[in-house]
Amino acid sequence: MWISKVSQIIGSSPVSFEDAARSVLARANRTLRGITGFDVVEKRLKVEAGGIAEYRVQLRLHFDVAPHTEPHW
Repeated sequence: MWISKVSQIIGSSPVSFEDAARSVLARANRTLRGITGFDVVEKRLKVEAGGIAEYRVQLRLHFDVAPHTEPHW
């Protein structure tokens, strides 16, 4: 049986949305195993003094919580 889980995580970067997504994935890889993909749920910008101060992304990470095993019948 294949078992997967989904977790939503928010990350930010002063550089770009892509950099924010990379930072989320790098952080998630430190504690989660078997990440198979992610969906971008939301993008937001933090504005200060009339300019972009921070790029924020909310990702829905998909990962396996149990290894795929063949039945031993």
